[in-house]
Amino acid sequence: MSPSMSIVRHAIRFAVFSIAATLLTSCGQHGMAPKLKVGDTVPASSNRVLKPGQDWREVTTMDTRVRLYRWRIADLVEQRKPFIVVFGTPQHCSMCVDQISRVAMTEEKYGERFAFVHVDGYKDDAIWTAWGVKGEPWTFVVDTRAKVRKIFPGQTEPSLLEDQIKVLLAEAA
Repeated sequence: MSPSMSIVRHAIRFAVFSIAATLLTSCGQHGMAPKLKVGDTVPASSNRVLKPGQDWREVTTMDTRVRLYRWRIADLVEQRKPFIVVFGTPQHCSMCVDQISRVAMTEEKYGERFAFVHVDGYKDDAIWTAWGVKGEPWTFVVDTRAKVRKIFPGQTEPSLLEDQIKVLLAEAA
């Protein structure tokens, strides 16, 4: 192989590696832990909520309607209601769509007893900054004292979410 072909192959490998690294950090949490840790108090954030008659696309880039836009985090903190909040930008992140769907399925089962929130990076970027979220998706479980109880990076099995919900509901009883 000629030296010039070796240089071209090396350049192509480097380009592919660079593109892959960029994609992983833009739609994944690899090494990009949020600022908040388990035990921290969450910010009383004013995320977007869906108002009666409002088009759901004004609060999210999710293609499918889900019921994750009924609660403002600040109100949940004030009411001392436990909740799950998922950070993801579904318009460009298929892993986020999957995680939001998993949270939405869990909401269908527990939604009247527990609160569920989705914060879209394209709609509520200031909240991502306040929580120190980088990469996506991230799912936080928050207790009645507004303390982070569990943080799930990436996709999470609904059974793990349910386990956390059951613990917090039992504590609140």
